[in-house]
Amino acid sequence: MGTSLNMQVTGFVGSDPQVRQVGEQTVASFSVAVSRKNRSGDKHTVWVRVNAWNKLAEIAGQYVRKGSLVQVTAEWLRPSAWMDQSGTPQPSLDIDANRLVLLDRLDSADASEEDAAAPAEAEFRNIPF
Repeated sequence: MGTSLNMQVTGFVGSDPQVRQVGEQTVASFSVAVSRKNRSGDKHTVWVRVNAWNKLAEIAGQYVRKGSLVQVTAEWLRPSAWMDQSGTPQPSLDIDANRLVLLDRLDSADASEEDAAAPAEAEFRNIPF
């Protein structure tokens, strides 16, 4: 059996995706912040640079925005680094997404459609069995 590496990242997008053409393919690039606190309460953040290709790039370009909560799955990663404002290198990972899940709430236009469906859902919740 071969080897594999699967990575799932859930976090907030740091800036709007940059969509561009690479040859005949479309790529959308954006960064996702993954944060956690250690036992002493110090917060640590790792930035993951995501490249979404072709159809995923179109979806990311249309729906992903700075501050969006997303979940990205990839089969491979590349370690890298970026320089902060003080010139100190900070760790980062680069991944090519093969799955993108948008975890944000619906915007107000979609919410009105959801509200229209709510009475039917309420009827199902009231069924006694």
